[in-house]
Amino acid sequence: MECYGAIAGGLAIKPVGVGPVGSFGKPPPHSEMRIVDQNDSECPPGELGELVSRPVGADQVPVEYFGNKETSDKKTKGGWLRSGDICHRDAAGWFYFDYRKGGGIRHNGDFINPGFVEGVVAECPTVSDVFTYGVPARSGSPGEKDLVLAVVPCDGLIFDAAAIFAKCREALESNFLPAYIHLVDEIPKTASEKPQERFLLDQFDELAANVFVEYAVNR
Repeated sequence: MECYGAIAGGLAIKPVGVGPVGSFGKPPPHSEMRIVDQNDSECPPGELGELVSRPVGADQVPVEYFGNKETSDKKTKGGWLRSGDICHRDAAGWFYFDYRKGGGIRHNGDFINPGFVEGVVAECPTVSDVFTYGVPARSGSPGEKDLVLAVVPCDGLIFDAAAIFAKCREALESNFLPAYIHLVDEIPKTASEKPQERFLLDQFDELAANVFVEYAVNR
């Protein structure tokens, strides 16, 4: 079963054995969801945009940040709850999560979807957990980042960085390829299981023994 839920509101569920793998489902009958662009126009199937939701028939979503009317108004602009999540839907109305707004990694002019990269790496038999983050690009281009795979290896298996790089080359476009694999004992997370990127950035050192590049000569 896959589902989507936000504390402020917004819910979708995909029951076991129903719908396509990777989708978080559809909203229940009492709720409606849309994917909208920056102009609040509904996106066509396959196009990425922000997920917004509201109860059916509601003119306003009752969300209030204590003592902060401006933020409250932005969160519920136009009577829709603004999730801050970039998603898309398919032609049959199934919704998919892509990444958190502002969480895309810019590489060579493209915004990389971290979840897509992680989905490929998670299939590697030596990988227990994975998280993708960005570090300043070796090219020095302003705003550009190189991809880093923070990988937790499976217990009792020999970790093979070369196999992970090969899997990425096989399944990903060239612009999505990681520059580094950062081997860690665990991925630091909040109580709600959200990875804490800042701790990984503090630990990252491209010359460290637990950081791998595809071709050692690049060091």
